[in-house]
Amino acid sequence: MLTLKYMNKQTIVSLIVIILGVTGLVLWSKSVDNRALSSTETKSHPARIENTAGGLKADNTFYDFGTISMKNGNVSKIFTVTNPTAEDITVPSLYTSCMCTKAYIVNSDGSKKGPFGMPGHGGTVPKANETIKAGSSVDIEVVYDPNAHGPAGVGLIERAVFLEDENRNVIEYKFKVNVTP
Repeated sequence: MLTLKYMNKQTIVSLIVIILGVTGLVLWSKSVDNRALSSTETKSHPARIENTAGGLKADNTFYDFGTISMKNGNVSKIFTVTNPTAEDITVPSLYTSCMCTKAYIVNSDGSKKGPFGMPGHGGTVPKANETIKAGSSVDIEVVYDPNAHGPAGVGLIERAVFLEDENRNVIEYKFKVNVTP
């Protein structure tokens, strides 16, 4: 066994640098694991998150389409936003994070307003200008086109739709999908 009195100064400095480096890597990797765990918990347990924007409320803001095939075409999901307040709330904007995703406001009679897409891509996104009455709800239909990115658009895809009220409070609806050819 080596003792310190037989080691030269360069060897001691080298050992200290190695020990500090390994300790730093261990601490860094633990912090990365903790951040990944927090992200995974959020994605796998979205019901734990109450998503609100101003007075608007959305109980469910995440959906996993699972694995879908490009050859089967578009998939869609209906999300609901509620106005639990005593006052009407105006929603001027509804937009998406990517051109492969469209959003619609679905009226109580089944008619749709939209499509609303990605700002700056394919022209301007129309204004939603929707008023959500006090105590009522509105459905937001999210439509994902797995063919929008062509053959390169396979694999895990994560996208979002943003509903913004008149005070710029935002509810973010997220989804993920695993696209196969």
